[in-house]
Amino acid sequence: MAAAGARGGRGAGTGAIAMGLWQRLGRTVRPGKLDQDIAEEMQHHLAMRAGEGKSAREVRLRFGPPERIGAEAHERDVVTWLESCLQDLRHAGRMLRRSPGFTAVVVISLALGIGANAAIFSLVNAVLLKTLPVPEPQQIVLLGQKGNGMGSMPLLSYPLVQEMAASGRAEGVEVGAASGANDYRLGPNETGPAVASLQLVTGGYFSGLEIKPALGRWINDSDTRAVGASPVVVVGYGFWQKQLGGAVDVIGRTIELRSVKLTIVGVAPRGFTGLNPANPADVWAPVTMQAVLHAGGSRMSVNGDDSKPWTSQEQIAWLAAYARMPRPGSAARLQGEWNGLLAQSWKRIAPDATPMTLTMSHGASGDGQLRLEYGGPLRMLMALAALMLLIAIANVATLLLARTVRRRREIAVRLAVGISSGRLARQLVTEGVLLAALAGAAAVALALWLSGFLVRLAGAGDGVPFQPDLDWRVWVLLAGVALVTGVVLGLLPAWQAKRGRPAEDLKSEAGQASGGKHVPLGRWLVIAQVALSLLLVAGAGLFARNLAGMFHVNLGFQPDHLLSAELLLPPGTDLPLAASLALEQRLLRQARAIPGVTTAALSDNGLDANSNSNSGIVFPDDPNPKEKPRAEEDTVTRSFFGTVGMNLVRGRGFDPTDTAHSPAVVVVNQAFARAHYAGRDPMGQTFGYDRDSIGKFRIIGVVADARVNDPHKPAVPMFYHLADQVAGVPLRLVVRTAGSPSAMAAPLRAAIATADPGLRVFSIVPVRERVSRLLSRDKLVAQLSGGFGLLALLLACLGVYGVMAYAVAARTSEFGLRMALGATRGGVLGLVLGETARLLAIGAVIGVGLVLLCGRWVQPLLHGGVATADPVTLAAAIAVMIVLPLLAAAIPGWRAARADPAQVLRR
Repeated sequence: MAAAGARGGRGAGTGAIAMGLWQRLGRTVRPGKLDQDIAEEMQHHLAMRAGEGKSAREVRLRFGPPERIGAEAHERDVVTWLESCLQDLRHAGRMLRRSPGFTAVVVISLALGIGANAAIFSLVNAVLLKTLPVPEPQQIVLLGQKGNGMGSMPLLSYPLVQEMAASGRAEGVEVGAASGANDYRLGPNETGPAVASLQLVTGGYFSGLEIKPALGRWINDSDTRAVGASPVVVVGYGFWQKQLGGAVDVIGRTIELRSVKLTIVGVAPRGFTGLNPANPADVWAPVTMQAVLHAGGSRMSVNGDDSKPWTSQEQIAWLAAYARMPRPGSAARLQGEWNGLLAQSWKRIAPDATPMTLTMSHGASGDGQLRLEYGGPLRMLMALAALMLLIAIANVATLLLARTVRRRREIAVRLAVGISSGRLARQLVTEGVLLAALAGAAAVALALWLSGFLVRLAGAGDGVPFQPDLDWRVWVLLAGVALVTGVVLGLLPAWQAKRGRPAEDLKSEAGQASGGKHVPLGRWLVIAQVALSLLLVAGAGLFARNLAGMFHVNLGFQPDHLLSAELLLPPGTDLPLAASLALEQRLLRQARAIPGVTTAALSDNGLDANSNSNSGIVFPDDPNPKEKPRAEEDTVTRSFFGTVGMNLVRGRGFDPTDTAHSPAVVVVNQAFARAHYAGRDPMGQTFGYDRDSIGKFRIIGVVADARVNDPHKPAVPMFYHLADQVAGVPLRLVVRTAGSPSAMAAPLRAAIATADPGLRVFSIVPVRERVSRLLSRDKLVAQLSGGFGLLALLLACLGVYGVMAYAVAARTSEFGLRMALGATRGGVLGLVLGETARLLAIGAVIGVGLVLLCGRWVQPLLHGGVATADPVTLAAAIAVMIVLPLLAAAIPGWRAARADPAQVLRR
């Protein structure tokens, strides 16, 4: 009777269980809801009895006081439920303690999946989700310009920013701007870090952000009224703590930066480092100190004069501007007006050029360059981590299903003694939630460690411009994933238990007769694991090959044994051409005199320093183009191409016949020749910057394409000037060494000091190291995807082993009988392996389909000449995903082959 009653109770579905659980939780948190339900129920009964001719008093006397009914219902409904939950929890704990190995495998599997997701999400949070630490960050709009063949450029000139700020005040809009943050050496009397990252800001920069200083005041309009008139500085919170010891009397002190003493007037609040998370600042100075500090960073110059203060030149765009729009609709009203100001500015500085147009973009998260650069890889890593979690869940679900089948006799007994199927399902869900809770706790520790480790793995502080951020979003994600995982893992065995046949299970002995047929879902889960694991393993292989390809990509120059030094002239230095040439010769002579240095050269922009100059050009056959094509340019000494290893493919390089008094000559790269002289010989051709200089530059040679700015991007049209024919000293010194370039750093610094004691060395870095830093994104993706691939492979092997181990145990009698009838041990082993191979083959086919399906999404991240359908990678991934799980399945297969037929027949 009890068993029949239990079967009748199995009608309660998992949905009803979840609904009941939700209602109970709601009543526990909101006890008034239960009282309301009771009151409504009383009213219903009163209405029914009234229809039967009974008075309300009679009804109330029959049912008793509502308060007592409520208290009793509360006790039965909530207290009893909580007690039963505690009983389920204790039962789940006992069940898990009985199988410590199983519990450990499940907890570790889930912890790896949940922890990896939390750690990756912490990076996504830091780069893509976190907003600026300013009030109402959604009001921040970033300003820039685009068009004229230069794409988007987030830079504006200072005069234009001032005009826009004045225009915006009528709308209550604040406009602020800042230069790029660049590292500059502190004075010799400063202690602590040798350099500080300096940013120049307008007077409205801080007030527009609406943040309050931790100490002192902000830089304001009074500090930007005259060039060099206000040598003040605001220091960052971290700089204040590390460099100045957090002294409370810091206001009024001075720090020396680039030989200029700056008075500290304020300290920024903790956490604020500017609007560009990828390029944080340590100190901020007024924008009008640009000429005095000789600072400024990236710029776009159109007929500008770098030697004069940039603040007075609308020809030089160098400030990243933003606007705070407190009222909706302000942006739409102002964009047209500001676009007109930009067009007028272009008309003044380049009447023949097509004006660029103003751009506005959301700035709640600050500068978008970091999101553009790392957004794609991080989203892809997040997807890989989610796949990892799915594999872990599938693996654990497989083990739980197999375990549930093994426990079906126990379940049948419990149903037979009267437990309802709903209560049984709740106990199984409790076990799943308890497992997920244990895994979640382990995942917290893993996430804390992994979030820092994965950045160090890719070279934190050595090219990865962000740190993980474990804020509330990460913890909510972690808790949510653990809870949902636990419920899902509990519902699956509950669903399987519901499909069981208790009467047959009671007659069987541990399911040996037909156990293998009870886990079809487990086999499908194994197939899903193999398919998803193949996707991760193939992805890891693709990104590993991509990274290897990037390290061997043809840069167009030879970065090994090259040492690059970035130099600075003293502020205010304006050397005439003769003095510049003399300084260049002294630098090259002293550098070449260092033992171990084979050759040396100078250039303006250097190699892989993300520094470039870009100009519009015109040709004699089209002197009035509607839009001038643009090309990058650099100024180099004669020995540059030979020193850096660029091959001359046509014509000649610069030689002694090219002097300051001879016609201007240039060497172009192959991309330049292809773009402008397709089918024609570029040798002897001429071009200029505009109609006045249309035939100024004559091409004398073509060098091979070189990826001088970014190894990910192909070479762009570029031409090289000879330093002898251009005013100014190229300040990037590059030397080729016979041995390790790092060992030459100190001698090179001494040689530079000998050449000119006034020159300052900003940095000395081996070029190969600089190139490696530019590959940090590829390293991050390759190493993390490799880790995910290995874990997925391990979990897949565990899943295959678990299912096959259960299947073999359940079919021991069958295998013994087969061997008694003549089957060999090899035949039994082959039977197990053959069945495993079929599962793996199905999973592999689906996995290959997934790889090809996801290829379009992954391909933009591959720059090393690797295709997503790379047959070598796919073949290797398939081989790994077939061989290793087969080896895992061979263990239970070998156990089956060793079954004793005589013992089996005696059962």
